[in-house]
Amino acid sequence: MILFDLDKINTRINELEEKTMQEGFWNDSKTSSIVLQEIKSLKDKKLKFEKISKEANNLIELNELLLIEEDSELIKELLKNTKTLELDLEKFEIETLLSR
Repeated sequence: MILFDLDKINTRINELEEKTMQEGFWNDSKTSSIVLQEIKSLKDKKLKFEKISKEANNLIELNELLLIEEDSELIKELLKNTKTLELDLEKFEIETLLSR
């Protein structure tokens, strides 16, 4: 089971944004509000995913540096940031599960 599919999210954002450009879209405030809310929600989810992904890559790079040269301060930073990432990832997973 895939809980997060970035390609699907990007496709859906594009579909919804195209919808906002259709003639008469803005005439129905209820529908336009729902569409805009979904766009915002998807963009927020995408941004959180990208942030977590970037931080994971940073931690991988930091770990590779530590394999070359051990540094106690960098080890502490790696451990601290890994725990933070773990918490962020758990929170993101819960949010993703609840929004299904």
